[in-house]
Amino acid sequence: MTSRERLLMALRKEQPDRVPVSPDLYEMVPIRLSGWPSWEVLVYEDPPVWKVRADAHRYYGTDALIPIPAPMEEDSPPAIVYKNDEKVITRQFWEHEGKRVWADTAVVYVRCDASAHVKASTIGLPEAHDCFEVVRKNYTKTGRAYFEDARNYVGEGGVVMPMISLPCLTCWPEDTYAYYENPEAVEEKLRVQGEWVMARLEHILSWKPDAIMIGNSGIMIFNPVPVFRRLCLEWLQKITVRAKECGVLTHLHCCGPERVLVEMAANESDLDAIEPLEMPPMGDCDLKEIKGKFGKKLALKGNLHTTRVMLMGTPEEVREASKKALDDAAEGGGFILSTGDQTPRDTPDANIHAMREVVEKFGVY
Repeated sequence: MTSRERLLMALRKEQPDRVPVSPDLYEMVPIRLSGWPSWEVLVYEDPPVWKVRADAHRYYGTDALIPIPAPMEEDSPPAIVYKNDEKVITRQFWEHEGKRVWADTAVVYVRCDASAHVKASTIGLPEAHDCFEVVRKNYTKTGRAYFEDARNYVGEGGVVMPMISLPCLTCWPEDTYAYYENPEAVEEKLRVQGEWVMARLEHILSWKPDAIMIGNSGIMIFNPVPVFRRLCLEWLQKITVRAKECGVLTHLHCCGPERVLVEMAANESDLDAIEPLEMPPMGDCDLKEIKGKFGKKLALKGNLHTTRVMLMGTPEEVREASKKALDDAAEGGGFILSTGDQTPRDTPDANIHAMREVVEKFGVY
């Protein structure tokens, strides 16, 4: 059975030949393995980010479940407002009534580290920039062509999932203040955003992907249950219903506390799969309990501790944690062994190899 076949069976809550193993190799580890500065991959896309992710999975021999934020032709490129040998900072801008308006956020790319979204003012950027460089990517494909390049490159080695996000309150404090001061105005703003998301979803569904990723890191931290129900649940329902109508699987990423979201998704939406089911203290998920209560409604992906086990543990400790995850959630299928969120940059290669060794020995059905 190929990795693609194995992953799709698991996402459909079926039982493949063995448990798939797909550590979250989103950004840090693939860039480290590539040897490229982070901005070459994440800003210029040379090589494209999907390529370094696929190459990392090939290096470890793991099943490649790869989310890609496929750029669209109409998306405005960011501007580089700072650059030296160790750091690049980008910022979005747009034209309004003949004036250039700059976003109040920026993205910082350090040569060998994760990217960081920050408030421009917190890193000393001015309100406006006279000197900047509009990004001209070296890899210029967008939309369907971008996705099909990735899918062809990954081939039977895995599943490529175009990404969308739920409308929600973000991590910025002013979002929260605005909601509690005027919830109706925020609800209307997110309704407009939701309609935009649904339009983009239709575009993506026309590509006929196997699955899509709904990516909302930490959404339950910034959108507690009453807020999530008012602002977000409707869009989760709409996205999952529409994808199901098109025969496309839906997979949701929410790091941090997630237990209540698992229950809502299982009982009140058509979601197919969810990750990363982080355990305390980073999350609030008990993998065995979730499998027992929701394993017939949702495929599960997770949940090895990313710092205590993956980053700082020994290969034997990784094997023990992997074996426990299999014992807790593998029975009957519908489980993908993975990390509880993104694998840290300096995770020893031996620890990732240990995950694969465990499923090859103990994950066979």
